[in-house]
Amino acid sequence: MVRIDAATSRVTRIRRFPDVRTDQAADGTFDGRWLVWSELRGFDDPSISAVWSWDSRTGRLQKVGADHQAPSSDRWSGSAAVVRDGLVTWTRSAGPSGLSDVHVFDLASGRDRVVHRGYVDDSFLVNGGLVVWSEAAKRGGSTVMRAADARSGEPVAVPPSLAGLRNIAAPATDGAAIAYSDPHWSSLWWSPSLAAAPARLFTAVDDNPIDNSIQVAGRYISFAVAPRAYLADTVSRRYVEISPGGWALLGDKSLVIAMPSAVKARYGVGDVIFMPLSSLPAIPVDQ
Repeated sequence: MVRIDAATSRVTRIRRFPDVRTDQAADGTFDGRWLVWSELRGFDDPSISAVWSWDSRTGRLQKVGADHQAPSSDRWSGSAAVVRDGLVTWTRSAGPSGLSDVHVFDLASGRDRVVHRGYVDDSFLVNGGLVVWSEAAKRGGSTVMRAADARSGEPVAVPPSLAGLRNIAAPATDGAAIAYSDPHWSSLWWSPSLAAAPARLFTAVDDNPIDNSIQVAGRYISFAVAPRAYLADTVSRRYVEISPGGWALLGDKSLVIAMPSAVKARYGVGDVIFMPLSSLPAIPVDQ
């Protein structure tokens, strides 16, 4: 795991994987200071073995939730972790009952808090210090959104843009704007703030589903209808193809595009393109 300065190409080494042949990082998020990622073990059937954090100010590495792994396994049991404002949240199975715990970990203090237990899916963090998750009344049932104060764990009202969502595991969010696909992965929805009702921006055609790589940062949304990746501008209500088969990482200031490998291989290598959002040209009208 490394950090690359796009302006200088300087490489900062963060962590070496225990087995460089099969281990890999996935589901990383960065809040401007803290980087949090899931570490996968195995190549053909990878599973989360741990979740790590790295403080870009001090260089400190921290294993998040290390005390909450099952005693009989070194595998992480639960959803990938996400970070915002120094807090990390994830959900973890609470046993064979189907119940799961919603965790919030304070990176500054090292304190982990279980804010809720229920039939929950992925949790995420939004502005205002809230943790939100989707929850069913019974195992396998239809889900609605629930929320709590991320630090105290006290239940709170769900923000209006999220309150009406059903069977949506975890919308993409930059803390304020949200973007998500409907439960059938056929249409893309967006709201510019936690207080505004979502609106439909895109509908897939020919039964090609929108995949789960949706990301949002202010006015921009990146999404994919496999194999193609797209970038949408919510102000102009236009979108453009940005990759014929790779994937994109959208931040509040930049866009990173990993292009597909030129050859099909177990360890394929492709170009990585970095673009400041301020440099993006206007999206053309005709698509």
